Amino acid sequence: MIIKSDDLVTVKPAEVPLSSGHVVMYLRKQIVEMSDGELVGLARDVKELIAKMKRAYRPEAYNVVLWDDKVEIVPRWCGDVSFNAFYGLKTTPQTPSMIFESYR
Repeated sequence: MIIKSDDLVTVKPAEVPLSSGHVVMYLRKQIVEMSDGELVGLARDVKELIAKMKRAYRPEAYNVVLWDDKVEIVPRWCGDVSFNAFYGLKTTPQTPSMIFESYR
């Protein structure tokens, strides 16, 4: 299930989503190997995905996690960590196919 693919990234729903809407951008090059222009394109892709995330899920915030070969974008809501950490309860995030449909 590919949400987006271009010369810099392939975007897919997270295989094990931390929350509904969690996506992973798989990079074609490691970040340190990207040119300045490619980094600008990557930032543009991140911004575009966050805009889609805001329309589809209306999160209160989001985490953008940079790895050497991927970028994860995780939507966040008030209390989503403390509730799980203190009570052991967790809302069930969407399946990857449900996340894919939300970004179409």
